[in-house]
Amino acid sequence: MAYIEFDHVVKEYPSGSSVIRALDEASFTAEQGELSVILGQSGAGKTTALNILGGMDTATSQTPATGRVVVGGRDITGLRKKGLVTYRRNDIGFVFQFYNLVPNLTALENVELASQICPDHFDPAETLYKVGLGER
Repeated sequence: MAYIEFDHVVKEYPSGSSVIRALDEASFTAEQGELSVILGQSGAGKTTALNILGGMDTATSQTPATGRVVVGGRDITGLRKKGLVTYRRNDIGFVFQFYNLVPNLTALENVELASQICPDHFDPAETLYKVGLGER
């Protein structure tokens, strides 16, 4: 069983009187520790897929047999808002294209913010050192 299973996921967005289907039964898997790349043309649904995988969005409801997202053996497909918050806080890391840091804090202070809400967090200074930012 793969660590990540994205199985026949559908995501639709209402657009006036019609619907835009951003993901049309998209499927992929990834093993733990494996480097995976999602490639596609602009508008292909890459960001939508990552937002669902990261718990920032949910798949459109489909039949129980389709549209499942499983991470580490846990089906996150049906999580409600509170469950998604817990998932994002404890189980997933997400690096945004634009870092969304607090501009008046140092890099260390920004990392320390996350350590204040995560019960089992990494050491902030050590983490920065490991990623080559120990001098920041």
